Parts: sequence; C-alpha cells; structure tokens
Amino acid sequence: MDASLVTISLWCLLSLPVTVSSILAAGSQTAAASPVRVIEQSLSEGKPEPARRALVQLLETPRVDSDTLMHAGMSFAQQELYSEAAQAFARCARDFPAVFEAHYNLALAYLALQKHEEAWAALEKAPQASSRQRSAQSYMKGKILLATDRLDEAERELSGAFQATPREENYALDLGLLRVRKRNQVGAIEVFSQGVSYHPRSAPLLLGLSLAQLLGGQRSESIQSSQRLLKLDPAFGPAQLLLAFTLYHDGQLEEARKTVVTALSKPNPHPYVRYLHAAVLQKLQSTDYETILSELSLASRSIPGCALCYLGEAKVYRAQGKFELAIGALEKAVRLDPSFSEAWYHLSIVYGRAGRKDDASKASAEFSRLKSEKTNRETELLRTLFLQTMSQQ
Repeated sequence: MDASLVTISLWCLLSLPVTVSSILAAGSQTAAASPVRVIEQSLSEGKPEPARRALVQLLETPRVDSDTLMHAGMSFAQQELYSEAAQAFARCARDFPAVFEAHYNLALAYLALQKHEEAWAALEKAPQASSRQRSAQSYMKGKILLATDRLDEAERELSGAFQATPREENYALDLGLLRVRKRNQVGAIEVFSQGVSYHPRSAPLLLGLSLAQLLGGQRSESIQSSQRLLKLDPAFGPAQLLLAFTLYHDGQLEEARKTVVTALSKPNPHPYVRYLHAAVLQKLQSTDYETILSELSLASRSIPGCALCYLGEAKVYRAQGKFELAIGALEKAVRLDPSFSEAWYHLSIVYGRAGRKDDASKASAEFSRLKSEKTNRETELLRTLFLQTMSQQ
C-alpha cells in the first residue's frame, strides 16, 4: 500500500471546463494558446523545464482569459508542481477576481506547499455567489485548520460544508477521518455511512467506514464493510489488510491467515501485513519460527519504532529457550516504548530465566505500575497507519 492509497483528487472539484482545443479555437487567445500547448505536452512527456519556460511566457502575455490560466494551473497541479500552479492561479485571481475557482485552487496550491497563511488569505478573497461556493470555502478552511492542528475549528468548518453539501465525497471523507483522529468513532461512522449512501462504490469511504467500525468496537460490521469493498475490487490491498486485522482480533485466525496470505501475494506488500502475518502465526501457535522471525525483521525495518515487532521476536526466542536474545529484543521494545506494559511483563520473566533476579524484580515493578493501561498497541499502529495514508492528498 503506497502513499497514494486512497487519495481523491481535489483539483477536479472546482476546475473550469476547458480543453486545449477550445483555447486554440479562440482567435483572441492565439498568443496564449501556444504556451498552454507547450505546458501540457511537456508535462505529459515528463519534461517540466520547457513547461516552466512556457509558463513564464504565458504570464508575460498581457491579455489572457481565465480559462487559459486555469487550464495552465491545473496542468501543473496534476503533476504536483504546486509552485507553478500557484503562479497561474494567482494571475487568474488577480485579473478575474469574480472567478471563485481561481481563488479556491490558489488556496489549495498554497495548502499543498504548506503556506497556510497564504492559503487562508487567498480563500478570504474568494467571492461567494452560491451555496456550493460557500460550502467549498468552508471545506477548504477546514483543510487549512486541519493542517495546522486546530482540530475543533477544523471540525466546525468541515461539518458545516458536509451538512450543506452531503453528496460531496471529499467532504464526507475528510470529516470522517477527522472524527476518527479525534476518537469520535460514532460520529465518524455516521458521516461515512451517509457518504457511502451517496457513493456506494467509493473505496475511500468504504475503507473509512470499516476503519471507524473496527475502532468503535463494531467488528462484525467492519468485516462486512471490508468484504463489500473487496467485492468491488478483490485486489485492493488496504481492504485486505483491514479485513485481516479485524478477523485476527475477532478470533477468526484461520480466515485472517488466508486473507494475509492473499495480501502478501501482491507486489510490495505493506510492512504491517508482514507484522500481521507473524502475529497470526504466533496466535495459531505455529512453530515455523524462521518465517515468523523473517516477517518481523522485514516489518521492523520499515515501521518506525515498531516495539511490537521486537515483542514478537522475543516470544519466538523465549519459545526456543534463547533467553539472551529474548532479553535483547525486549530491551529494544521498552527503549522504543517505555510505557509498553506487556513488554515489561515478558522482560521480567526472561530476566528471571536468565538468573538476573534484580532486573526481573525491577521489570516486574514497572509492569505492575503500567498494567492498568488500556491501549491496544496493534490497533493504535493500524489506526495511525490508515490515518496517515488516507489523509495524504
């Protein structure tokens, strides 16, 4: 599962309907048409420098219509060249202040560049001639506030946009993910369910719904949502991972194993799939220690601070009677996560087996101090993974 897992493009949301052919057909725009054609062709060929030179030529042209400028900006934005996109949108917003889309897309380009103050200022200048535009402005304000971790304010703006325009897929997705982030799973389920009612084939919304249901304790419903998504796209890796995890925590270990094996058959499976494969095998009391250790090793290399991976390794070493190796793995786990009570528990045992009574006593005391902790680290790791990946635009 790569970083573009469930990204929905915002650049088509408020773009003006325009094609290069329509630009070329407009006689008054002959001077501007040539740079636009160069921009589009160069970017399609993966040659940004000629496109940048053409943009300079376009911006130096005295009279350019809004469609042409918007098309140029969209062409750059779709290639993630946001600085160049912002230049085209800024010219359009300056020359055509009544064009809402110019201000909106300029704000979006600045947001992608993490220029939050500039994004807000661009949005403030946008006219609001319709309810749809007012909703779009609220939505974009929510995105900016979200990027600056002003979560309560962001939720008010995103909620307002969603309530006014509930059929917009992005509005449901971002509000739902924000509520997952704020651990309001009931609210997230409500939003995702409504979004799915309008977009029953939306992979991002179905995935978000399944995640919120899992985190909200609705395992059966989460399994159903993931299975529904996999019927639409049997090879969709994120849904396979989420389904496998939910089955694993629901005690359906053999079904979880089958789902994990399917996910592993895909090219470049996500490291969490490898961790989950090892975890399922250990729950099934497998003695295939070589596979378990291999999967945990691959996972720990790619998952930052994976204390769970080292705990899994320690369990294998303990089963093999290799107590010094188990101690080493567990000490890594508690260094990465000093509040990891389960790791301290196992560390107290292997210290004792290795004859280190004082260390065993200290580890046991640390476990006793932390054992009231209710955090499920496997679920937290999955939650963090999906929030990071699904939120990337």
